[in-house]
Amino acid sequence: MKSMQLYRAVIAGVLMSSGMVFAQDEMPGMMGRGRAEMMEWRKKMADEMKAQDAELDRLAAEMNAATGEKKVDAVAAVLNKMIEQRKAWHARMEQMHEKMQGMMPKGGGKPGMSPGMNMPKPGTTP
Repeated sequence: MKSMQLYRAVIAGVLMSSGMVFAQDEMPGMMGRGRAEMMEWRKKMADEMKAQDAELDRLAAEMNAATGEKKVDAVAAVLNKMIEQRKAWHARMEQMHEKMQGMMPKGGGKPGMSPGMNMPKPGTTP
């Protein structure tokens, strides 16, 4: 009896894995395009972070070199730049969240589950 269950499990595994191979072979261009877009996006984000860091480094150096009233102005400049950058990142994250939500299937799923995610909605039990 156990050998029959093992046999069925092995056959099911082979069938499922072969289906996965065929599914992957059908969309190589799509997968490659998505990966290339992700790599481009990551590079763009890294470049933007480096530019922002360089700008903060410059402002911090000016702040550290300043004295008297110019020091107060330089501290304000650093703080304002940090606030500006943080707000920009929040906006970008919100944009990314909305884009990802748009990629998820609409509707479907089980009652009490988030649409398209098969995950329980907060405050519910599946």
